[in-house]
Amino acid sequence: MNNETILQVQGLMTEFRTERGIVNAVNDVSFSLERGKTLGIVGESGSGKSVTNLSILKLIQYPPGRITAGQVIFKGENMFEWSEEEIRTVRGKHISMIFQDPLTSLNPVIKVWYQIAEALRLHHGMSKKEAKAKSIELLKLIGIPDAEQRADNYPHQFSGGMRQRVMIAMALSCDPEILIADEPTTALDVTIQAQILELIKNLSREKSTSVIMITHDLGVVADMCDSVCVMYAGRIVERAAIDDLFYAPQHPYTRGLLDSIPRIDRAGGSRLHTISGAPPNLIDIPPGCPFQPRCEKAMNICSKQSPPEFIINGDASRTAACWLHAKEYNNG
Repeated sequence: MNNETILQVQGLMTEFRTERGIVNAVNDVSFSLERGKTLGIVGESGSGKSVTNLSILKLIQYPPGRITAGQVIFKGENMFEWSEEEIRTVRGKHISMIFQDPLTSLNPVIKVWYQIAEALRLHHGMSKKEAKAKSIELLKLIGIPDAEQRADNYPHQFSGGMRQRVMIAMALSCDPEILIADEPTTALDVTIQAQILELIKNLSREKSTSVIMITHDLGVVADMCDSVCVMYAGRIVERAAIDDLFYAPQHPYTRGLLDSIPRIDRAGGSRLHTISGAPPNLIDIPPGCPFQPRCEKAMNICSKQSPPEFIINGDASRTAACWLHAKEYNNG
């Protein structure tokens, strides 16, 4: 598999104007995605994971949301310079997204097959009959029983997990080059979760589809991803190859997330580690490192100045935004 970079996000900043002030939801986020690779984006709720990826497709509703800076380079072209009409030719066909909440993403008064077929007819010029047949095929692929009959149902006639599977069928319908999966297995039982994740892995392997996997589940990250970006308070605080992240985390927040996972090699009855405190208010982020109030290793500099991303061991793809990696503060 080649190392062609298919997507680059550079200096992305997105904000939301509210009555209480400006919410800095995404703050100077940059990353790249290689063809056929899977990038995981992890972090607590409110860390900016979903907003980052909605911004890539310019799906931020204005008002109150607004992309204030940055570039999204898709196959060498900056999508932020394109018209809305040009962006629509990419959405669904080249870059597709599995949304987190299927209930609000599906139209309640349109049959399920027709919603899947819409992208097929728009981007591939299929007839209504051809698109319906393909939609039924996709429903079978993602495990909907009696797909021929259920295709004529409406979203409210499906369970939450089945609606999620319909969303996945819609996202896969046009064989996209990039699949953005926003918590794709949240509403599914464990067996179906495994089937869906295997389906996404096969898609990446067989068709060189690139995947951005947004999740809270570090188990999914370990199974699915080649590399990971850890987000906190709208920023990337650590980036690493998957093995490096799990075996040698470099940011205290990442260590806290990993220590919070139950492990079979721990003594029975031992208490799980928790990260004290709560994420900061994004309307009024205090000076310095946003994780400083919750960090067990905080130093004086942490409350005064926000850390840059430090390169770890000379590897530009391995970084951590923590003052512990500045030579003048690192006593290791």
